[in-house]
Amino acid sequence: MQDSLLKLLDELGAGPLDKFLDKVTYGLLIVDRNGFIIYITDSFMEHHRVGPEVLGKHVTDVIKTTRLHIVAQTGVEERDAYQLSMGKSVLASRIPLFSDDGTLVGVIGIIRFTCFDQVEKLKKKVDELKRRLSNMESLRKQHSATEYAFSDIIAASPEMRRCKATAMRAAQTNATVLLLGETGVGKEVFAHSIHRASPRSQWPFVRINCSAIQESLFESELFGYEKGAFTGAHAKGKRGKFELANKGTIFLDEIGDMPLSLQAKLLRVLQDKEISPIGGEVLRKVNVRVIAATNQNLLQKIKDGTFRKDLFYRLNVLNITIPPLRERIGEIPGLAERLWDRLCAKHGIYHRQLGGAALRFLQTLPWSGNVRELLNCLENCLILSERDIITPADLQAALHRQNGNPLIAHLESPAGGPAKTLTQHMEDFEKRLLQDALQQTGNKSNAARILGVSRSELYRKLHKHGLLDPSEQDAAPQ
Repeated sequence: MQDSLLKLLDELGAGPLDKFLDKVTYGLLIVDRNGFIIYITDSFMEHHRVGPEVLGKHVTDVIKTTRLHIVAQTGVEERDAYQLSMGKSVLASRIPLFSDDGTLVGVIGIIRFTCFDQVEKLKKKVDELKRRLSNMESLRKQHSATEYAFSDIIAASPEMRRCKATAMRAAQTNATVLLLGETGVGKEVFAHSIHRASPRSQWPFVRINCSAIQESLFESELFGYEKGAFTGAHAKGKRGKFELANKGTIFLDEIGDMPLSLQAKLLRVLQDKEISPIGGEVLRKVNVRVIAATNQNLLQKIKDGTFRKDLFYRLNVLNITIPPLRERIGEIPGLAERLWDRLCAKHGIYHRQLGGAALRFLQTLPWSGNVRELLNCLENCLILSERDIITPADLQAALHRQNGNPLIAHLESPAGGPAKTLTQHMEDFEKRLLQDALQQTGNKSNAARILGVSRSELYRKLHKHGLLDPSEQDAAPQ
């Protein structure tokens, strides 16, 4: 058996085989079925500090901790087992060799890895990399999480449909977007939706409220700082919002409140795509898409000298002006139901629902705080109302709890005039709703659709309020 094994090694070519095995292993030897060494590589001899004289010796005389002679008896392979060799832990494999008729003829012993102190160092480095990657992934998820999508935007009026269509087209580009509109109209919803529908959606979405940060801290918040940049700075420095948003989107809310001293630096970032952390000497490239929003008149601020004209034109690449809620009353029922569903899921309250009368009543209110005020009213009503079917009275109570009853203030008659009843106020609001719907849509079919009534019901109400031409009365559907 030993002769046949040696013949096999001769056929393979000892010289080339030695060189090959020395490159792919830290040591290799072969024993016959009785455990005597019949082949050994230079790398094995170097590792065990022996010479060719060990050929022919029993393996246990050379390696005290070996198991090769045991595998030669059992024929059971042992792969990647830890073994103490020359005072070091090594990873060894013992592979039995069989002839064509299945007879065990020997065992190959391979040292696959040594220097486990280096392995331990490598393991620590890998663990540290995993920890950093985990932290980066958590941070990325924290910043990239968007709460809204385009499906959350109710667009029934022509103006809102144009806004939504423009935003959806903008989402597929890297263009800077400027969102304008009153407080609470949904500018942040648009910003979230644009990012979520963009190719950058897998990367961070970082929001910064420009009106909520002290001017002295603004630069460090946006651009970060190097270690030791100033007294009290973090020992490792800090990454700014622009660096955190790299490859993603940064949403600069209330951009009109950005300090004038910072506007020049923001302009440079938009132009050069580079940031300079406080205390840093090297510019850092950033790849960030900017969405800005404000409820202020930036053109007036330019005239007042509180907003840079060049920054305005950099931001005003795509301009989306979101109309106030009072100009899209036909969207209120659908919007209210969408908000109600989100609030029910948020608070785990599913047994209450908005009644039809409550939805119609919502359309009669001025909503000076727009969608945000509507949301707050619905949330207050959901949590504190006692009825399962929400009525106009429940909504009135919620408004009273929130704002000291602004509804009553809105309904009060001019000084000295006779007080109107609730029914009279409701009639006045209904007439205004009909007029607004007709003005927005331009035809009665669309007006009926956005008001959620049939054409015959619309004609009846128009006739009641004197809004139907005499020539149209005969053509009214019955």
